[in-house]
This record gives sequence, structure tokens and C-alpha cells, in this order.
Amino acid sequence: READLLFHRAGITFTLYGDEQDTERLIPFDIIPRSIPASEWAVIERGCIQRVNALNMFLADIYHDQRIIKAGIIPADQVLGNEGYQKAMVGLDLHRDIYSHISGVDLVRDGDGTYYVLEDNLRTP
Repeated sequence: READLLFHRAGITFTLYGDEQDTERLIPFDIIPRSIPASEWAVIERGCIQRVNALNMFLADIYHDQRIIKAGIIPADQVLGNEGYQKAMVGLDLHRDIYSHISGVDLVRDGDGTYYVLEDNLRTP
């Protein structure tokens, strides 16, 4: 409970939009850290780096050539009509094409020890 109070005071929360009150909730936190062997971490690290690079490449594409849209892989309205799409970013060249400097990759591990990505949480301009 003490950790919950500290997190709430520090603003370590998220809002679940779409529920009736847009309720602010604490980010789930386990006070006992999970220990991951270095060999497993090396695989996770490589995968996360690859994934974030791919997401930055996707963002660079949708704000420049839009090849993924032109190829019909993703419908234009799902990108261009998305509230997160920033028209002011179109054609803007960013240093090293890094659109997301902060990324949270949510992982789970199944009973066999295989890691899976649940979702990506990116912070972009």
C-alpha cells in the first residue's frame, strides 16, 4: 500500500480512456523484481532493439513516402484518420529517423519460457 501511495503522489499512473469516468489507475508494480538470466536478457534486448527500430521505420514511412499505405498493407484511413497521426510531422526529417525516444515493450512469458510481446507503448512528438 505504501508503494501505491508513493506511485500515486509521483503521478506514476495511466488513464483507461473509454470507461465511464476515464479512471486514473496506478501502473501495476511488483515490489519483488524478476530476475532474468543474462543469456535470456541478451535475446530480449536484441528483440526489443529490433522492434523499436522497426516501429521507428514505420513512423518514418507514414510521415514521408507512405509506402506501406500505397502498397495497401495498412488502409490509409487507419493511419491518416488516427487521432495520434500528426499532420505537422509530414515531411519532417528527424535526426537518425528516431520518432520515438521512449518505448515500453510489454512482455509475458508462457509456461514453456517463451517470451511474447503484448503491446508496445511509444512516446512520440
